[in-house]
Amino acid sequence: MPYKLHGKLVAEVFASGRVPHPSGLVPMKAVHIGNLVVTSQAVVATDPIVISGFKQFTQPVPNGRHPVTVAIAEIDGYERIAFARVQFSMLPSVSWKMAVTDLEKDPDELGPGIFLGYGVDGATGCFTDPVASKLMGQRYKQEGPYFTFGDVIMDAMELTDQSTRGWCDVRLIEEREENIICFTSGCGDGFFPSFFAFDANCKVCQLVTDFLIFGEEGSSA
Repeated sequence: MPYKLHGKLVAEVFASGRVPHPSGLVPMKAVHIGNLVVTSQAVVATDPIVISGFKQFTQPVPNGRHPVTVAIAEIDGYERIAFARVQFSMLPSVSWKMAVTDLEKDPDELGPGIFLGYGVDGATGCFTDPVASKLMGQRYKQEGPYFTFGDVIMDAMELTDQSTRGWCDVRLIEEREENIICFTSGCGDGFFPSFFAFDANCKVCQLVTDFLIFGEEGSSA
């Protein structure tokens, strides 16, 4: 069976209290870190430093301003972002499906513990709208070599940095509302899956990236 994300675990980690972890019961807290602006009915989860080479998820999502929350676990004295979530509605989830960027890939056909996802090489993941990539290119044209996207993100992340976790909400062009919301990826670099949740009417209600802090770690496809 492919790697799965279970709704019960998501509900537990985004609630206050302690959650079972291989190291024991760990304290959890949920922090709202911004509202993701979606204008193209699509969303991206990726390493923000390589956003120009992204692929958007095939699952359409509603336009609007959607709250982004991170679930932070305190493990061995360090705070780690275990999950990041976009909420498209507040309706409860009844089913989950692995997020994909290619219609030809069927997650149900993956082997035991295998998942699709994105690679991280700078200990940071993000959610954004595909339009943000075009805006990044536009800003580069305006500022030339003086614009370094990675530096913009790192400078913004420092405002919330606490050694092992941080986040930021960045607008790429001041006069445009599209943004990119970044966050530390669990314990650092790796390959991480995302999952869409659906309500009782089969409408998408959440997108969650799992940084593999809890449960048995799977393998990337």
